[in-house]
Amino acid sequence: MVNFTVETGETKIIIELPPEEQLESAAARVRPLILQDELTYHAKVMNALLYSGNASNPPEAAIEALRTLKKEWAAINSKGMTRAYYSVMIQEGDGEISTLNDGSLAFAWIYGDVVHADPERRQAGQVFGVEERYRAAVPMVVRLMVLAMYTLRIIEGMTEIGVIPDLGDVFKEEVAVKRTVIELKAQVHVAEYDEDGNLPKPPAMDEKYSAEWKPFAEVFTPGPSDNPSNSSRKP
Repeated sequence: MVNFTVETGETKIIIELPPEEQLESAAARVRPLILQDELTYHAKVMNALLYSGNASNPPEAAIEALRTLKKEWAAINSKGMTRAYYSVMIQEGDGEISTLNDGSLAFAWIYGDVVHADPERRQAGQVFGVEERYRAAVPMVVRLMVLAMYTLRIIEGMTEIGVIPDLGDVFKEEVAVKRTVIELKAQVHVAEYDEDGNLPKPPAMDEKYSAEWKPFAEVFTPGPSDNPSNSSRKP
């Protein structure tokens, strides 16, 4: 947002960014799509989709949509050669002027600050500060998320019309934790460490606990002598 104050003639650009931990989570989720060694690398996925599409003779519009999507993915290069939308220049004192585009800054944050401790990327973006790197990373991660969601929709659609092989229950599999408080009914036993700092050997699935293992309730339930109301008082 551009904020212009009439009285002073001052112009400010105001940028609102999401919480860093949210973007870190999103970056970790889309990262396998931009690494060439991963099975889910976007180029491998798009080649497979185009192969399946051409083999099944779908409508030309579907193939054209795949080709366009492939170009969008190819425009993102984790080595910093991504299509740039802006560049940042900085000069420390009278020293040399350093310049990086937004793509390089974004991946300096992803690989230098979050996912990897990549010294080369971190060094390249160090002079610009973490805030500048993070600001560039926000639209980059969002762009990757949008492309990932669009790719998923295309895969779902191609599966429904039989263009690609049946993927089984992959679309029914739960991929997100919905509960943050989990209650489990269980039998809990505890034991003491020996002089060497080792616990007794736990039983196998079909065996009973040895005498060294005590039920949790037996050990930690207060007895009558532990009840303050039963304590004696001296006159």
